[in-house]
Amino acid sequence: MGLERRAFLRASAIGVAGSIAGCAGASDNRQETETTTGTARETTTAREPDETIVLGGQVEYWYGLAPSGIQGRENPTLTVQPGTVYEVVWVNLDGAEHELRVFDADGQVVAASESAAEVGARRSLVLDATERLARYDCEYHPQSMRGQVARGGTTTAGTTTETTTTEDGGGGGPY
Repeated sequence: MGLERRAFLRASAIGVAGSIAGCAGASDNRQETETTTGTARETTTAREPDETIVLGGQVEYWYGLAPSGIQGRENPTLTVQPGTVYEVVWVNLDGAEHELRVFDADGQVVAASESAAEVGARRSLVLDATERLARYDCEYHPQSMRGQVARGGTTTAGTTTETTTTEDGGGGGPY
């Protein structure tokens, strides 16, 4: 029964991930508002997300759901492009309490979601990718639910692609 339940939960989460990721690019309206409060942790600049990352939360690990480059991976490395705004959505797969936190290179929390302890509950955070992002974890299960944040070029289907343009002096091809 446990295996069937996990398979069902993953399939449900993948369906949710597809609907979330599909809607993410539907609006190209950019709104920028600045909200400043008393502490540095709460100072944010809100902007429409450019990209969406979807994870499933269970005590054993964060489970990659979208984009396709992290789909099916446990505690996947999240590759981000500095200057890009990401919405990181997570779905509770096991009913245990979870909360996603993202840290900078100094170990400071730079973004955190609300916690949730109900199967199927969805939470999200908006993250402005910078050079300083380093890792993520679950506040309640930091030893098992943790991963790295890497900076990269353009990420397409989980691979980093770089375009190099060279000038050809001619004479090498049929044209």
